Amino acid sequence: MACVRIAAVREYTLGILDARPGETIVDVACGSGAMLPALAARVGSQGRVIGIEQSPEMLATARRRFAYGRLPANVELVAGPAEMARLSPGVAAFVFSYAHDVLQSPAALGNLLAARKPGARVVVCGMRLLPWWYAAPANLWCIWGARHYLSTFRGLHRPWSALREHCADFALVRTFHAGMSFVALGHLRGGTQ
Repeated sequence: MACVRIAAVREYTLGILDARPGETIVDVACGSGAMLPALAARVGSQGRVIGIEQSPEMLATARRRFAYGRLPANVELVAGPAEMARLSPGVAAFVFSYAHDVLQSPAALGNLLAARKPGARVVVCGMRLLPWWYAAPANLWCIWGARHYLSTFRGLHRPWSALREHCADFALVRTFHAGMSFVALGHLRGGTQ
């Protein structure tokens, strides 16, 4: 049921990502692969989509999103934590869709973003907590619902804070679910060709 509620958030995220034919895009903590088919279609046969996920069960589900469980040539699934993923330089965009734990790991961000090309885009969508003084019941409901999916609740008021430090610009673009879900966009500083 939760996936149905966040479908609109993911669709909006795909739209502002503006994936282009031939690009390499990394779906960080891709989970069950909800965004992989759309990303693969948008980058085309000359592009590449890399889904990183540490749960073997989630990667198996991601694989089943494609016909007969066969990944297209332009999709690669990487098993393991984001801190250990080995990416080739030249990544044009990163998608962090409900990837709170990775966003809270400086080691994961440093490892992943080392593969960025100059001006690479980063799009983040996920949940956040609102100020306690007016949203305490909603925040508690949100935490309760996420308790099985997060290893840390640290940073839930501003989940993008560590990533923002790597961006030349970074903006919260839209909120959903009375402000408890968000989509943000930025362009990364530095990078390799």
